[in-house]
Amino acid sequence: MIVALGVVLASAVAYACCGPWLSRTLRPALAVRLLAPTGLLVTSALWFAAAVVAATWIGQDAEIAAAGAWSVQALRSQAPVPWPVSAAALLALAAAAARTAVFLIRRTRAMRAAHRDCGRLGEPGSLVVLDTDTPDAFTTPEATGRIVVTRGMLRALAPDERAALLAHEGSHLSHRHAWWITAVDLAATANPSLAPTARTLRNAVERWADEDAAARLGDRRLVARALARAALARRRHPGDLLTAATGGDVPNRVRALLDPPTPRRGPAVAVLALVLAALTLGAATVQHQGERVFERAELAHSQRG
Repeated sequence: MIVALGVVLASAVAYACCGPWLSRTLRPALAVRLLAPTGLLVTSALWFAAAVVAATWIGQDAEIAAAGAWSVQALRSQAPVPWPVSAAALLALAAAAARTAVFLIRRTRAMRAAHRDCGRLGEPGSLVVLDTDTPDAFTTPEATGRIVVTRGMLRALAPDERAALLAHEGSHLSHRHAWWITAVDLAATANPSLAPTARTLRNAVERWADEDAAARLGDRRLVARALARAALARRRHPGDLLTAATGGDVPNRVRALLDPPTPRRGPAVAVLALVLAALTLGAATVQHQGERVFERAELAHSQRG
């Protein structure tokens, strides 16, 4: 089992190291669609392996062993790692579970508050113009979201730039980008090594909307100009839940729009596939060998009984 555990750990580390590069190398929409779910997969596999390691130590408790009908001595002799490592895995699992629970509670409350506050603004999927001089524009995160823009922002942009801004926000709305961001943040909360990947993926979400707007209007320079002017007008960060044209790394997004679209990168996808294949094989082996450890401990108990 040691080898399989090493494969899972190495694959998780490789993913964490390659994640930011993959986020920048792949086309934005593909990067988000691939890396958001695979980040959750990597995190789940890593904590599953830690749970198996912790279980081989917890199972050595006399009362637990009696309830499970296996031999403490047999389980202890087959433990894949020393007990301090198992104890550390258990503590890491508990910490990850606590962080994840806090994240889910806070994000759920924020979603409910957004739904309650934004539900009064207009029909689902509609454009809402707020009569305020503060320049602002964003898309609300509910399943039936809204595009919200202020008169201050509209006055700061030329008519064609307004169209670019609304096309960007329309992409956020149609692709439910707030939910992709939630998946990315969840993975990074449960597995802090993915925090750099989460940051680059948040920027990739904005790049996705940029490219959609450029494709819709057929003018990359127009979208870049609208983005730059909107960012200058609106200096306040949009927050964790709201998706906005002024989010992410605006200077790099402008530079990307002034360059030709990024071609598909086959090698990057191949690297991701290789890492995920190794991770899947390692996790499956950990599961199989973990079951064998407890089966042999049960057999030893039955033979003594």
